[in-house]
Amino acid sequence: MSSAPTAAYYAGYLRVNDLLNSAANGLAAALREAGHLAVPVPATIPEDEYDAVEDWCAVPVFAHKTAATRAGLGWIGKTALFISPDHGPRLRLATVFTDLVLPPGEPVTTGRCGSCRRCIDACPAGAGRDVAWSAGLPRDALYDVRACERETYKYEDLGGVCGLCIVACPWGRP
Repeated sequence: MSSAPTAAYYAGYLRVNDLLNSAANGLAAALREAGHLAVPVPATIPEDEYDAVEDWCAVPVFAHKTAATRAGLGWIGKTALFISPDHGPRLRLATVFTDLVLPPGEPVTTGRCGSCRRCIDACPAGAGRDVAWSAGLPRDALYDVRACERETYKYEDLGGVCGLCIVACPWGRP
């Protein structure tokens, strides 16, 4: 396992965000064509807006991870990653709001990481607090986002994206 973020990881991160945004836009367009209201929410803020961000911890973005837990798709891990039982943290999320009636999922309200701390041990910033997630837990009680932000600033050429906690997580591996 790498001890630092890689350019390949960052390139994949950007590529997947573009694909997600394209898929969300396409789904919203198809829903509107079928007579429904639909608004896509991007995976993250556009890359051309990065330079305008003064405090990444305060960027007003939609909480895709929270929506995914409420939809029953997974839980939040010990370094604030969304964890899918099938794919672990190795996925990205986008959202489409619509008035189309869909069957609801069963919300996930507790984490399933147990005593595992691989993501915590892999984090060069020491951002994980080894706390079990439950719905409604404030992010700061689970994870030190400021420590993560300080660490990722070391990798500005990689967009401030690290991903070592993702690599370390055993969930979703064959």
